[in-house]
Amino acid sequence: MAKKQFTLNTEPHEAQIGDDVTLLFAPEVDGDEFLDHYTELQDGLKELSVDLSDLANADVEKVRATKGVLRTFMSKLMLPESRAEFAGLKLPDRVLIELLEWAVELYGGGRPSGSSNGSVPASSSPGTRGRAPSRSRA
Repeated sequence: MAKKQFTLNTEPHEAQIGDDVTLLFAPEVDGDEFLDHYTELQDGLKELSVDLSDLANADVEKVRATKGVLRTFMSKLMLPESRAEFAGLKLPDRVLIELLEWAVELYGGGRPSGSSNGSVPASSSPGTRGRAPSRSRA
């Protein structure tokens, strides 16, 4: 008989922001619970019609509302002590979006499938693409 052992995370996940702030996230989140929160996030973003990859050109009030939707989603994944600290924490938009991408990867194993409207944009890869021909084409 084959045996497969699965481990569960028991230690909180840590998001270090700057030198002084560490936010603690739940060690494990039930898949359905995560999907429920993620669906609320997507619905909120869809309702606001804001492109997360182009916040600079969005209506200011919609950007504020979008940040509220993002913060609500993130806080639902945090431990209570970090949730309280996060409520008053001022963050640049880029950090908030990076934190969101990290949480989605952490709990969702990547982006959940479904409608792409309002979905979190993929992170751009660091550096520039090379111009050398692919080895597989050689």
